[in-house]
Amino acid sequence: MMSKLVLRGLVAHRARLLLSGVAVVAGVAFIAGTLIFSATLDRSFDRAFDDLGRGTDVIVRTDRAFEPGLGERASERPVPAPVLAAVRKVPGVEKAHGVVTGFAAVVDRHGRIAGSEPQTGVAWDGDPDLSLPRLTSGAPPTAPDEIAVDVTTAKDAGYRVGDRVTVALAAGTRTFRLTGLFEVGDSALSDQLSMTAFAPDAAPRLLSDHPGTYARIVVHADDGVTQEQLKDAVAAALPPGVEAITGEQAVDEQAEPVSDVLKAIRTFLLMFAVIAMFVGSFIIFNTFAMLVSGRVRELALLRAVGASRAQVTRSVLGEASGVGLVGSTLGLLAGVGVAAGLARVLGVLLGGEDLPFGTLVVPSSAVIASYAVGTLVTLTAAFVPARRAARTPPVAALREGTATPRPLRGRLLSGGGALAVGGALAGAGLAGSGNSGLTLVGAGAMTLFIGVVVASPALSGPAIRLLGWPLFCGGTTPHTPWKSLCARFGGTAGRMGGRNALRDPRRTAATASALTIGLALIAAVSVLVQSMASSVDRQLDAGLTADYQITGRSQLTPVTAEAAGAVAKVDGVRAAIPIRTARFRLDGSVESAAAGTPGELLGHFRLPLQQGTPSAHGDDLLVGHSVAAARSWKVGTAIAGQYQDGTKRTFRIAGIFADHPSVTPSAPSMIIDWAGYRAHDPDAPIDRIEVDATGVGRAALEKALSPWPNLELKDRAQVKADAAGSIDLFLKLVLGLLVLSVLVAALGIVNTLALAVTERTREIGMLRALGMQRRQLRRMIRYEAVVVSLFGAALGVGTGVVLGIVLQRAMAAGDGGMEVLAIPYGRLAVCVAAAAVIGVAAAVWPAHRAARLNVLRAIATE
Repeated sequence: MMSKLVLRGLVAHRARLLLSGVAVVAGVAFIAGTLIFSATLDRSFDRAFDDLGRGTDVIVRTDRAFEPGLGERASERPVPAPVLAAVRKVPGVEKAHGVVTGFAAVVDRHGRIAGSEPQTGVAWDGDPDLSLPRLTSGAPPTAPDEIAVDVTTAKDAGYRVGDRVTVALAAGTRTFRLTGLFEVGDSALSDQLSMTAFAPDAAPRLLSDHPGTYARIVVHADDGVTQEQLKDAVAAALPPGVEAITGEQAVDEQAEPVSDVLKAIRTFLLMFAVIAMFVGSFIIFNTFAMLVSGRVRELALLRAVGASRAQVTRSVLGEASGVGLVGSTLGLLAGVGVAAGLARVLGVLLGGEDLPFGTLVVPSSAVIASYAVGTLVTLTAAFVPARRAARTPPVAALREGTATPRPLRGRLLSGGGALAVGGALAGAGLAGSGNSGLTLVGAGAMTLFIGVVVASPALSGPAIRLLGWPLFCGGTTPHTPWKSLCARFGGTAGRMGGRNALRDPRRTAATASALTIGLALIAAVSVLVQSMASSVDRQLDAGLTADYQITGRSQLTPVTAEAAGAVAKVDGVRAAIPIRTARFRLDGSVESAAAGTPGELLGHFRLPLQQGTPSAHGDDLLVGHSVAAARSWKVGTAIAGQYQDGTKRTFRIAGIFADHPSVTPSAPSMIIDWAGYRAHDPDAPIDRIEVDATGVGRAALEKALSPWPNLELKDRAQVKADAAGSIDLFLKLVLGLLVLSVLVAALGIVNTLALAVTERTREIGMLRALGMQRRQLRRMIRYEAVVVSLFGAALGVGTGVVLGIVLQRAMAAGDGGMEVLAIPYGRLAVCVAAAAVIGVAAAVWPAHRAARLNVLRAIATE
């Protein structure tokens, strides 16, 4: 019986439940889309790495103490050529090849680098078991001046077989004849790999700094020999300092950092999906609260004919579960489109590069999460209205009018208590330091936010009277110029719209809270990002001491010492300092330092020495004051460590300098002597070249760099602009994702106004009968929507600014270097104005619906 009642309730109130269902669809679509997007990328990369490891059963390489992270350029110590001969003699080895690889980028006809990052050069090897390239046209390179290029890069550069092609190498540019085109593997990632193949005899000289050695050796096993068996057999034949790993282990090592990045992206996107779903829960709560309020007589009659409280609760929750199930189903279907959209958006953010997306994958986790989240959130949001419905007494069926509003004292006390606790936690966090201080500040900020939402019904009355002052001031006050102005501004319709917003503070607050949450997050993020941008600008002014920087096109593009030497020869250049990245392990964690001449680096970056000596040699370190303070290091402190080649040493703090904590790494926080570090990592990558060249024209420097089109010359303004552009891109991404929650909040305003029109049908009919025109009725509803929107905006923006300031102060006290507080008043004003526009737009349909009501039927409505 109750099941039939639930179904009839869903059918009878389908229009009223529509927008609640849309809110569920929006939240679930984002969640499902994120999981589908993540699963599709996971599968694409898994296939790509399997493709890269196909046919390789064992890899022989030099020992390494730790692996480089994703996007880090780390040198590989070469494997001596005699090792290849020893490996080929091992029983169980069918074939083994030495891999020669290095940087090689095709230059198009306009002098620009073609293809995707990273650009890789290899020695041509046509063995299908151990080589990815598959020739599609032409012939493989055999002469020193011949190359083959992957199909995608050749198409991008506009080259065909037989053309003369310029290739950028680490040592400069050279011209070759294009003899063949090939595809790289069979996975979706194959189109994202830019590869140039050279003749086997010429490749070592062109690509390697150590001719006669190999980057690694790949081994293919005889039939019936497992990878583990072959690895053990090969390892027994290797000299010290060289190791053997299985092909599966090599694939896992390559995939691990990519997997970590994909997990971080998934978590990042899911966070915004949860926010949208949370905002949607307010709409669901409001919908069922208003439905219950408008069905008091119906629910009382159910109680009167014998329905128990539990049955009434189940009937309301049954309707909620129906909304949740339908919304979850539609959201799951919409999630497929969201996943494709996310792939396009991220492709744009990556500079127009297409992601290796392939065919969409709908994992079981997306299906389960869609129905679980959509249904559970809907049921949770409807639970309080359902319990309230169950408490409806049977005698209410005989009553006329509406229920007496509940007092707001409990909300005010609870919200005030949460605000006090949040303030205390934030204050304690700001007074503290380190991770514990940040944790306290974060907990305090969250508690403050909860307090504002809880207390919002009690705040709605005074806030709406203040925000709607132009609407209220034309009432019964004595005639003044202000009163005449207000009358022209709002008139009777305006006053009635403002007072309608004051009728039910709980409903108004619940409607506005959805908007409050979205705008509070936008305001807080805006304050933090603007503060970060201002802090970076100040830090670059202090730490950017070079007149120019020379960098690669990306973190994967090598910068060579030859380029530094060429620039140093330009007249007027005082210094061209290569900044090498040294990596080693200290106390179990991998650290990065600038490797060079310590005294020169201190002077160049203007880092005054506070303690110790600048003459650091061997395993000595110079560290910044903030690093030393965070780790309790002093001059003379000894730390157990290990170089990348596996050599274990005891490092010693030789000096402490006044560093510049920074959001971006403009100046080093740790320095090691290149002369000592070089023995352990002679090919340590150069991160950038710092050029001191006051008065030298840019054209002279660009001419010196012409053999290296893969390098970029940037002056101080460009370096600062790049940093600002990255921060601005991050802000746009976050704000774009938060806009979804604001759009869901706008649906909530539409939903509340539409239900209010239904609830006040008789009242609207009476107003029309008393002479209110349709345009006045539309204006009344429009003013109500604007006032509610402005209340939500003011509360959200104000709360967000406070939270942003608290978090900025906490980060300023830590190692993040966010010492400048900057509030983007213009962007915040746009948020408030946008809220008013949202209110006007949200009122269009409810106002149109109200104006079209039949007057006599409206008056006769129960």
